[in-house]
Amino acid sequence: MRTYTLGQKVKNFAIASRVIVLALQAVSNLLIPDHQADAFISPEDPSVPVSWPDQLVKILLGGLVRWDAQYFLHIAQYGYTHENTLAFFPLFPLTVRFITVILNVPLQFIFNYYSVLLISAVLINFYLFIKTAVVFHKLSEEVLRNQVLAYRAALLFCVNPASVFFTAPYSEGLFAFLTFSALLMNETRSTSTAAMVFGLASSARSNGLVNVGFILYRKLQDCSNYFYKIRNATTESGQLSLLLVLVLTFNYTLIPLFIGCFLVILPFALFQMWCYNMYCGEEGSSPSLAPHLEMFVRSNFLHSPDLGEAEWCYNFPPLAYSHVQDKYWEVGFLRYYEVRQVPNFILALPVVMVIICHAALYMVDNPQVCWALGIPQSVTEQRSSKQSYFWPEEGINSWRIFIYTAHSLCLCAFCVLCIHVQVTTRLLCSSCPVVYWFAAHLISDQPKNSAEENSRENEDDLAECLSNMTKRYQVSLLSELPRPFWGQVILSYFILYFLIGIILYSNFLPWT
Repeated sequence: MRTYTLGQKVKNFAIASRVIVLALQAVSNLLIPDHQADAFISPEDPSVPVSWPDQLVKILLGGLVRWDAQYFLHIAQYGYTHENTLAFFPLFPLTVRFITVILNVPLQFIFNYYSVLLISAVLINFYLFIKTAVVFHKLSEEVLRNQVLAYRAALLFCVNPASVFFTAPYSEGLFAFLTFSALLMNETRSTSTAAMVFGLASSARSNGLVNVGFILYRKLQDCSNYFYKIRNATTESGQLSLLLVLVLTFNYTLIPLFIGCFLVILPFALFQMWCYNMYCGEEGSSPSLAPHLEMFVRSNFLHSPDLGEAEWCYNFPPLAYSHVQDKYWEVGFLRYYEVRQVPNFILALPVVMVIICHAALYMVDNPQVCWALGIPQSVTEQRSSKQSYFWPEEGINSWRIFIYTAHSLCLCAFCVLCIHVQVTTRLLCSSCPVVYWFAAHLISDQPKNSAEENSRENEDDLAECLSNMTKRYQVSLLSELPRPFWGQVILSYFILYFLIGIILYSNFLPWT
């Protein structure tokens, strides 16, 4: 009988979770009438025929084309036809369009172009989610240095509270894959390689720009390590002054730092330059719209490139993204703080509390790590300063988690204060590993003493029941209730949001 590794178990569970999402959204969309939401609906081309296979695709996958998915598919099909589409970054729509061109060659005889577009988007996110779960498991092992927590965190990612958005035609799946891959590279390889992948992430979602903090932090670590290395070497030889040591240190780190930050910011800058050229360039240079699109734009009083310069062209700086977010989505500091938005704040409260509780406990348990910004001294320095406290190397209190904690707090504060707060859940779930690491910590039994810890002979057996290691999809995360009370609470939150989110989203009901 075949025995699966923990990595294979994560991959199989990711596949099973996506099948559940697809099945549940299809059933919910079929049985529950759609809510008449005041949301954007991409206009259909009346000249495109709709056959029974297209109707079948709509029945099976139509529940995924809700809310912002309408924008992503619209951009993939028609491009950036009017101003408010500029809020959505191009990497995911371009990827969908590229795969559609390939799949449309054999499928054009069965489905129309829009159906192939939808099939392509779902297939892309299905595949990316499985790859993301595997990459996230490796990242968790690298940072936590604990196979139990890494495995359980990866399983929790597969049933995360914003799970439906990783399968629907949204950019969350692509962004999470690129972000977690870049984080893994940042931990194990060169910063330059990670910066290029971070750059791709920033061309998928605007919050990818925040990832520049990981590049800055990594170079700060390199600067510290290089400084101590040179200082210790020159102390023995006595040949170099402290000033020269500082000059060499900054020379070693500053150039790669500038290159890394440039690579992260470049895709965002290029997209804004393209927007400026489209909406602020010479009149008539933009391609004309199809009749049904032009009718839609005019009837809804939207601004398209062929109407001349947009009002934001004379702003400084002339950024389309900030203008569109302000004009069409009313994004701004405390602008969402209204009585009628209280239900949305309640909806986002659990994930916000996960971030805040983790950060508070981390600072209480590791004050030395926090004061030192999570940058450890070398072993030689620790011994010379006669430190009695050595930083944790593994688990939820590891010094490696400091930067991830800071990153999650910054994003959480931005979500709560500046944007539509219901987006908080899916934004944090696609960006912050800490959400899953702290949840895995809560559902795990912690050893009370060293004797209990030493009695654990095999971490694989501890992470998963031995009987489940021969079963493709069964995991103890779902078959056994966690013993800690807060573990039961956090697992209930994940499963409840996983299921309810699919049902509500697929019927155009408000969700994260």
